[in-house]
Amino acid sequence: MVEQALRSGEFITEEVHVAPELDHALEWCENEIIGQHQELELDAANLRDWFTQILGSDDDAEELTQRCQRVEVEAGDIIVRAGDDADSMLFILDGRVGIMMAHDDGRFTRIRSLGRYTTIGEMGLVAQAPRSATIQAETDSVLYVLNRHQFEAIKAEHPELSHKLLTYFVSVMAERLSFASRTIAVLRR
Repeated sequence: MVEQALRSGEFITEEVHVAPELDHALEWCENEIIGQHQELELDAANLRDWFTQILGSDDDAEELTQRCQRVEVEAGDIIVRAGDDADSMLFILDGRVGIMMAHDDGRFTRIRSLGRYTTIGEMGLVAQAPRSATIQAETDSVLYVLNRHQFEAIKAEHPELSHKLLTYFVSVMAERLSFASRTIAVLRR
């Protein structure tokens, strides 16, 4: 009766879990916390595996993982804006983002979508140039951010890891240049 009154008054929404007694409520809370912790551990393991593939070394993968910060974004969120300072790059662990170019009238055109196990922002980070595009989350996404300070620390403290990262960045940029060339060829037809 009380629960029904609270729901009808919108004090309790669908997102609120109601348990019949305190013990069950505590158990539910514990299970939620354990589930979130396991999800974070799985993310970290997937990130390390991806970094190991990129870098060829478990130690380098662990070092890079420790220097990145996890960020969750929701579909529709603007992650970075064109013209902003490129003070970080992002590794997309899960989800999908759109690379958006602005028109003079304020509209945006999506020029490409990028999904899991790819990066965004590496060009601006390396060149220390402003962001060249706006990036918007197309789906709920999990990103890992490597900021400029951590990137500089890697260059100073771990030159071999820095070299491997730069080699990876060049391969990513080469793939994107090839994609752009193919797109231009199609548009010329």
